[in-house]
Amino acid sequence: MRTQTLIVLLCAALAGMRAPAVASPLPAPTAVAAPAAALPATPDQTPSPASAAHRLLLSLDDTLRTALSNNLTYKAAAQDVVAAEGLLVQARGAALPVVSAGYSYVHAQNAAYLLVPVPQPVGPPALQKSFFSATDINNVNATLQYAIYTGGAVQAAIGQAAADFSAAQSTYSATRANIVTDATSAYFNLVLTRRTAVITDEAVSVAQQNLSTAQQLYRAGSAAEADVLRQQVTLANAQVAAVRAHNDDDLANAQLANLLDLNLNTLIEPSVKLETHPQSYSLQDLLADAQARRPEVAAAVDAVTIAELAVKEARAATLPTVALQVSEASNKPNFVNVPQPQLSETLAVVWRLFDGGLTHGKVVQASAEVDKAKINLRQLRNGVDLETRRAYFNYTAALSAVTAADSAQAAAAESLRVNQLRYRSGVGTSLELSDALLAFTQTQVQYARALAAERTSLGELERAAGLL
Repeated sequence: MRTQTLIVLLCAALAGMRAPAVASPLPAPTAVAAPAAALPATPDQTPSPASAAHRLLLSLDDTLRTALSNNLTYKAAAQDVVAAEGLLVQARGAALPVVSAGYSYVHAQNAAYLLVPVPQPVGPPALQKSFFSATDINNVNATLQYAIYTGGAVQAAIGQAAADFSAAQSTYSATRANIVTDATSAYFNLVLTRRTAVITDEAVSVAQQNLSTAQQLYRAGSAAEADVLRQQVTLANAQVAAVRAHNDDDLANAQLANLLDLNLNTLIEPSVKLETHPQSYSLQDLLADAQARRPEVAAAVDAVTIAELAVKEARAATLPTVALQVSEASNKPNFVNVPQPQLSETLAVVWRLFDGGLTHGKVVQASAEVDKAKINLRQLRNGVDLETRRAYFNYTAALSAVTAADSAQAAAAESLRVNQLRYRSGVGTSLELSDALLAFTQTQVQYARALAAERTSLGELERAAGLL
């Protein structure tokens, strides 16, 4: 009777070899048998507590556009560019003539006059009032003022404003690159957690199948009760891992929604799959691109220019300034109530010979700022070089990790298949079967993580080299 039972089980095991394969989310050269209840490897069918929430299908490009459109830091950086442009217009205005016009009206209670003796035909002279002002005075004037020479102060101010405008643009570009990198990382983190949830769900299904096999063998007398208990523990561990995976998925969904300024109840469905996208880069080319294209480096260079122009502006105070002013005014009524135009021209030269060391102190301070800006530039260049090297090595390591993880999951899939057959045939142990399932699940997760790490490290490399 026992022999007949073993024959039946062996036939069932051979039939299991022709059973449909598990719908694994990862490519594997050898399929693993799984029950029909196994979940399909599509993210949009993964159960989630937020399944009743609004669903939003997002590609990576959609995610980046939404992040740039909604991010408040990016909007603030854009306003900094507008403000810097306004300061540049103001600085350039100081080099142009200034034309002003004005009008005034003055009312006096009593007009000023003199008592002038006037001879009379008969008798003593009579005192007569002679007015030399009026009760109502209207004044219209126009003035043209032009700074002919300022010792270079105006030109230095214009240069500072232009460099500040360029620095604001560089900061704006750097902010954009950071947002793109953060959004890309959050997007692929959600893709990873969604795929991990699918993998753990499939592990639960396989563990349930193994438990069912152990129970059948136990009832047939071919397995010990310890084997059933072992598979129950394996199933429980797989269920705990699945709960944690779905929790991580919900958290990654909320983090991406928060970064995009969306309702946190929105269920985001990433349309991009985890696939390898190897890119070929030369480290030396990347280092050169980073120094030439990184916005932070450009802003630091502008900072040096601003500091140098500040020195010129401070030194301009030791030189004379020349200004021309032309004014046209008309008072009506004027002296003895006769309106007279008044045209005046003024050429003024001002040279501050001594200011108690104020100018010298400003020059010393501005020169120190130049040295500091150059030190900051050198430090930033070194940091950019190191960051680019780190990103390049991380990316090459990520590419190698993908290859290794792919081989590992293929070997683990084959190991699980063999151990399932061995256990059903009565020559394998429950411990070997549990270890094989655990290894298969872990290698699938490792492969998914390697794919996600490759995509995120590629984004970090492009940002570090200024290629975004």
